[in-house]
Amino acid sequence: MPTLDLRTVIDRHGVGGLQRRVLLLCLGVTTLDGIDVAMVSYLGPSLIADWHIGKAQLGPVVTSGLLGLALGSLIAGPLADRLGRRKVILASLVFFGLMSAATALSTNILWFSVLRVLTGFGLGAALPNATTLVSEYAPSRRRSHLMALTYCGMTLGGAVAGYLTSLFVQVASWHWALVAGGVLPLAYAVVVAAALPESPKFLARQPGRHAELVALINRVVPERFGADTRFSLDEPAVAARVPVAGLVTRRFRLGTLTIWTGFVCAFFIVYLMNSWLPILMTDVGFSLTAAATMGLLLQAGGTLGNLGIGWLMDRFGLHRTVAVAMSCAAVMLVLVALAPAHVLVLGTLIFVLGMFTNTVGTAFPILSAAFYPTSIRATGTSWATGIARFGAIGGAAAGTVLVAAGLHYRQVFLALLVPAAVCVVAVAVKGRHTSTMERAAERAPVTR
Repeated sequence: MPTLDLRTVIDRHGVGGLQRRVLLLCLGVTTLDGIDVAMVSYLGPSLIADWHIGKAQLGPVVTSGLLGLALGSLIAGPLADRLGRRKVILASLVFFGLMSAATALSTNILWFSVLRVLTGFGLGAALPNATTLVSEYAPSRRRSHLMALTYCGMTLGGAVAGYLTSLFVQVASWHWALVAGGVLPLAYAVVVAAALPESPKFLARQPGRHAELVALINRVVPERFGADTRFSLDEPAVAARVPVAGLVTRRFRLGTLTIWTGFVCAFFIVYLMNSWLPILMTDVGFSLTAAATMGLLLQAGGTLGNLGIGWLMDRFGLHRTVAVAMSCAAVMLVLVALAPAHVLVLGTLIFVLGMFTNTVGTAFPILSAAFYPTSIRATGTSWATGIARFGAIGGAAAGTVLVAAGLHYRQVFLALLVPAAVCVVAVAVKGRHTSTMERAAERAPVTR
């Protein structure tokens, strides 16, 4: 029997039951990720009251988790390209569940921060590998849409975290909120172990797992293939024995650098606003309730944007959609800075702003998954996410400096035009580079 291209086999069918199961299971992973990441921000007042500390001393609590997320993303990608996406997702669920529960035993900021680094390490491994797995099950024409739906779990989890934390703090204490944040992923790991299959594209690169791949493909698509069927991946070879080194080989170097640059800028904007928007609003006279509502509207806009960004990328092109979305975000930054300081007006503009900024952050892992071949896809997506986390840390830190300097929220929003512009340029360069690569591939087809 002739060798069949695996991507072609998946692409000629719609999204089936097993692919929907993978999507829902990975959505659960990202939701748990979102709960744990957001939970700490809601614990701040309880920690201040319990440990008799000031607001400034909470800085390490926030940044330690982001540092752990970055380190986890950087390490988990190469592991997933060697060991498989499923194994790394399972290990990350167990690890960040145990570390989250252990954080409940903290008695001071130091130990809380150390354990948040370890928790973040597990979280950083879960998110990029869950989205990579979804991308490798999806038909090419639906890939962006399904990956964006997976990312909806982050904002959904952030919303659930507020209610979950409030419930446990009122009924018991902040310690039990962290225990719950640890028990949930541990319980979910049992479900994932029983129901989540390995990536077919990863299996296609494992000669000893041929029978497993054929059985899996027979569950993914309605066609039936015999045990002697051979599948291949029509993808470029990566001239590097170490997956991370493959990201900066001549073929991928410019694309990698532009993805990292744009992703860092996007996360810089998102995390500065997420961390400091309520404080910026209260500083100019808005009530705490009004400021909290604006923060909620920012997240709600992001959730709505995530529902649509993948569909738009599939329909109008990856790079064009991202560049237009960030350009729209830049326009909204100006409108927020110029608009009258009225709750309804600013709330509406911030909702629309969140719809663009958060979705651009979602779009970069989609760009990564589409850009890299299977052999380094998890590495590429994870490293892009990990590098972007340093942009998140930079955004949170920059917010501290800007607020300490006494800048008005209007000045802060206008300052964010700089990273927005850099992001647009990076995406434009990446799009042009990818078009050049595709034209070269058409002139010289890849030999299998």
